[in-house]
Amino acid sequence: MDTEFELFDDDKSDDNAPPSYHAVSMSSISADSVQCEPSFALSRAQTKQIRTTVQSLIRGMVIAPDFILSSVGPTLDACATSLPAAEFSDILQESNIEGHTPLYWAIVNKRPEVLSAFHKFITAYKNDTFIDVRLACMVTNDHTLFTRLSLTSARLYKMEKTLNLSLGCPDDIQVYEGDTENQFTVKMHITMFQTRIRAVQKLRMEFIAQGRIWGLLFRVGDDTRLEASIYLSRHSLPARPKAFLTVEAQNEQHQVLKKEFQLKEGCFLAASEYTNFSIRTCTSASASLGSWPIFNDTTYMDSNGTLHAKLDVELQ
Repeated sequence: MDTEFELFDDDKSDDNAPPSYHAVSMSSISADSVQCEPSFALSRAQTKQIRTTVQSLIRGMVIAPDFILSSVGPTLDACATSLPAAEFSDILQESNIEGHTPLYWAIVNKRPEVLSAFHKFITAYKNDTFIDVRLACMVTNDHTLFTRLSLTSARLYKMEKTLNLSLGCPDDIQVYEGDTENQFTVKMHITMFQTRIRAVQKLRMEFIAQGRIWGLLFRVGDDTRLEASIYLSRHSLPARPKAFLTVEAQNEQHQVLKKEFQLKEGCFLAASEYTNFSIRTCTSASASLGSWPIFNDTTYMDSNGTLHAKLDVELQ
């Protein structure tokens, strides 16, 4: 698989972390404490103190057990007026709370109102923030939030991102639990499938299930045949999936297209960065789907060009 992200090092010491929430509590710091003169009129020491205060307030919002939800909006507004917009956005995306961003902790500690309030001041994720928020969704097994925040790695690939934005492709990916705890089903409705696969020869669908970020990659091979591969994204633990992809036919003359992803004997599916050499691993499992998307064959697409598919997975 392509290398996509730069990993955080959670073991690094955090020398620049702000004081803990309990060292600077909400009882002694309020929104008023960060209201001040315009930043250009402040000394370097004053600016540093304001920044430290803002960091401590944000830390309290995401990890302190006794934070006051009603104070989040006014406090963030006060913080935002006390610092340049870009600097405040940077603080919200700094990995200075036990090696992670405030956004990560808002997700992990189930504080959706705080997460929403943070997003008012962030126009775009930095790359490290994007990775951290993906990780938080994986840790909490929250596919719904993962989808709502558009955290698929396709946005990191210029051609795929540009095409998806220009065409306005709202793919629908839903994850359902199976009859047993080691089973799940993913239902996908992939819009303008044929157009997109012809244009960039690759399409990535990602989802969260069983505490992992899974991916389904459609790509056109050298022989112009369509291939589908499943993979695990970075940070995900290895797994031994028995997986079947079913693509619905759109007329009665054709049967559904059903393919099994075959892992090599004795291998675990693992992210390409996984480094535990005590087990045999492979980075993907593939299946050939034929050459129909390249030609004018719309057997498996509806009248709007949408591909309807289902992935059934059982972990062994």
